Amino acid sequence: MQLSDRLEAPPYEIDLPSAIGEAFAKRTELQALHRTEQLQRENIINARSGYKPSIQAFAGYNWHSSQFDAALDREVNGWAVGGQLNWNIFDGLATRGRVIQAKAQQERAQVELDDARRRIELEVRTAHSTFVEAREVLQSQEKVQEQAEEALRLARARTEAGTGTQLEVLDAETSLTQARATQVLALHDYAIARARLERATGHDR
Repeated sequence: MQLSDRLEAPPYEIDLPSAIGEAFAKRTELQALHRTEQLQRENIINARSGYKPSIQAFAGYNWHSSQFDAALDREVNGWAVGGQLNWNIFDGLATRGRVIQAKAQQERAQVELDDARRRIELEVRTAHSTFVEAREVLQSQEKVQEQAEEALRLARARTEAGTGTQLEVLDAETSLTQARATQVLALHDYAIARARLERATGHDR
């Protein structure tokens, strides 16, 4: 009986702090919530501007007839520069209301951001734990397969030397087949665990 070669999984190493850091940096939903929170902070600043005076400046060149000149057809022209200061001292508490509303919206955005960070961190921790467990199972199963391969080699050697039986060879082949089947399952679990960890850290988003 010809048995196939050992299956292998590409190595993948990432520690938990790095995984959490990558998730915070790459998860698109977290980035969107962070931008929303920043915009709400800017809205507070804009709302508070109602407490401050506004200044408008103007400049222009114009001409008109002088009302103090006997010659009505005589034109007076020149540059005009000026400014206007507006300060709404009392606006019916409208500015205060806008500031309160902007603060409430910013606080809500901050809560949503914090909740998302906690949810993502929990997701990464769970995915990383599952991945580490799957990797350890796979590594353990690789050793089992190596032992089964060595047992088969020895059984064949004994049979060729006349000190073993064909039944021992068949038993060793069966054990190796079972070990490889179990390794296929371990590889499957490892691949799924790695994919979930990569999704959790934002690599495939």
